[in-house]
Amino acid sequence: LTMAKESKTANAMENLLGPNLLTKVGQTKPTRTVLESSDLVALYFSASWCPPCKAFTPSLSSFYKKCAKPNKVEIIFVSSDQNMNNFNTYFTAMPWTALPADTAEIKQNLADSLKIKGIPALVILDSKTGHFITDNAKDEVFSVGEDEEKGKALVASWKEKKPVPLELAKFGEGKSRFSLGSILLYFARNPAFIFGTIYIVKRFMKWLNELGKDEEGEL
Repeated sequence: LTMAKESKTANAMENLLGPNLLTKVGQTKPTRTVLESSDLVALYFSASWCPPCKAFTPSLSSFYKKCAKPNKVEIIFVSSDQNMNNFNTYFTAMPWTALPADTAEIKQNLADSLKIKGIPALVILDSKTGHFITDNAKDEVFSVGEDEEKGKALVASWKEKKPVPLELAKFGEGKSRFSLGSILLYFARNPAFIFGTIYIVKRFMKWLNELGKDEEGEL
């Protein structure tokens, strides 16, 4: 009975992710081997050409090392890179696993099934069944920052949620268009906006100052 249950679990994840995962550039291991000690899987949809992704990856890497990996959460990179060299360079800097670059059909099926609308995206699944837990993980990880205790609490909250089959999942719940994570990613992608905002504020303050002088003169 135990062996049958383990086989069913392995088949569920292999059906979703394929038989093998990259553990480093040029080196693969069976999916069931990579995930055998994990409770959760975090699918990281990202690409080297995406500025918000490159801004988020260091934060996610820190979260993975301090909070995710020690608490049995495995991150799997789902790349949108079309160039193998770009994929390899980007993946080399990551401490987690990845879908092989030649698994375009699997990646597309995942994106379709999980209703991925843009990147970066981070979706949490139960590693035993492949069932859905949350697709709001990117913003949640951003909100944690470098706080290790909050990070561990976040992982614990994921584990407390009841996983649901993908066909019954409600995607996008809890997401906010103007969440902290989204705002930070926007500024990371558009640094000129920061300087533009500062310039406008300075001009406004100067106008207020001049307006005050005019009113004093009238008195």
